[in-house]
Amino acid sequence: MDRRNPVTDVIKPATQPMPPGLGRRDDVPLSKVPAPPPSPDGTRGATAVLAPLWSVRYRIALVTIDLCCIIVAVVVGFELRFGLAGPQSASYLAVGAVIALGWMVALQASGGYEIRHLATGPEEAKRVLRASAITVSVLAIVCYATKTELARGYVVGVIPTGVVMLLLGRTIVRAIVQSHRQRGQWSHRIVAVGTAEAVGHLLEVTERAKTAGLKIVGVCVEDAPRDSEIAPGVRVLGGVRDAAATAERVGADVVAVASNGLGPVAVRELGWQLEGSGRGLVMAPALTEIAGPRVHVSPVEGLPLFWLDQPQLGRLPRVIKRSLDLVGASVLLLFALPVLIATAIAIKLTSRGPVFFRQQRLGTNGHEFRILKFRSMFADAEQRRDLFLEHNEQDGGGVLFKIRRDPRITPVGRWIRRLSIDELPQLVHVLSGKMSLVGPRPLASIDSVYSGAARRRLLVRPGLTGLWQVSGRSELSWDDAVRLDLYYVENWSLGLDISILMRTILAVVGSKGAY
Repeated sequence: MDRRNPVTDVIKPATQPMPPGLGRRDDVPLSKVPAPPPSPDGTRGATAVLAPLWSVRYRIALVTIDLCCIIVAVVVGFELRFGLAGPQSASYLAVGAVIALGWMVALQASGGYEIRHLATGPEEAKRVLRASAITVSVLAIVCYATKTELARGYVVGVIPTGVVMLLLGRTIVRAIVQSHRQRGQWSHRIVAVGTAEAVGHLLEVTERAKTAGLKIVGVCVEDAPRDSEIAPGVRVLGGVRDAAATAERVGADVVAVASNGLGPVAVRELGWQLEGSGRGLVMAPALTEIAGPRVHVSPVEGLPLFWLDQPQLGRLPRVIKRSLDLVGASVLLLFALPVLIATAIAIKLTSRGPVFFRQQRLGTNGHEFRILKFRSMFADAEQRRDLFLEHNEQDGGGVLFKIRRDPRITPVGRWIRRLSIDELPQLVHVLSGKMSLVGPRPLASIDSVYSGAARRRLLVRPGLTGLWQVSGRSELSWDDAVRLDLYYVENWSLGLDISILMRTILAVVGSKGAY
């Protein structure tokens, strides 16, 4: 009896055997791949699943809010130009209705109501702005082609008001959705497919970004025992070829293929099995911490190739960033001068010692500089540090030392830390070029902790604020801090800097993670 396996005989492992059943189906001729069973509606695929109720309600609420925002913008534009009792009320009422309808169509055409883009922040805002630009362009073309005279003041009042209202409305709705997602609600139920390592990384990412609304309810892998736990509450429910059936069994609405968990033919077959089911198929490539603008997809013979641009900060972006630093630091220093003087007096009157605290820190490319801060601790705090080492609430090999109720902090120091006033003297370093308004925070000159990935933090100027600070400050671990700082280094853009500066205001007001 011939016991040869026609599949495994084709695949010869180069170094180590492949986990049983993983990726072997790719070498079976397409003609021999069994077709997925027909679903009740006559299409090939699994049983159809209805869209999650929360997503339907979200879309309805979003359409209603968008329409209300546009109507308000139309009314504001008319009031600014003519007044509510203007002589052209009837004609401009019709124009307003056309603009509102066209704007809603543009939002739909731009993917403004696609569920995967909802509550995603920048991507959602980008689609709103794109729809607004399309609306303005079409309106201009129609007016030019039909020689319609439309009051410029009316358009100038409607469009900017509408854009602001739409972004504000979506921000409010997004905050509501994210609050639900933090509690484990309003999320996509996902079955993850791939190797145990790749699925484990996907689990880590989805757990870290709960507001993305991705909840893994089960995994299908070949290199882990069935019914074992990949993570608390997440079990192996089958092999990679059981993914479609497993998703149907557990009521998942998305199947996610993690990294290189399946070969191309197996992925295509999985797509066939999901046809007509209403379940989404997501590919999670092994590209982490990479911003969208650096990734480009170029299909070659039906194979989508991901081109990854190298991180770079060209001459013009450097000039723009430096100009922003100089202007921003000068303005902030001017407005903060009364606060600086009052803080210096308060420190001097309430505790012995100098007003400022100075310490060696690592700057760009590892060059040391002496940082300037308002002193928030008693003068002998550094000498008493060893006494509190066992109470340190941070990790990082000694580079971070944080205690929530540090007894070395003065009463005034506690307030200036909470409001981040102790960092304001560093505006002087921004003006001198040693620091930037935005960048990784300059940490103590302990070269031993800057090994491997962490050393890439030193490729850019340290900042007065950064992605780490607006994402939780002292509540984050050293690993999370490095991860966020590396993301900034790898994906710098002027828009990212402006976003971080805006978020800094909210972080300071909320005082989250400040101690």
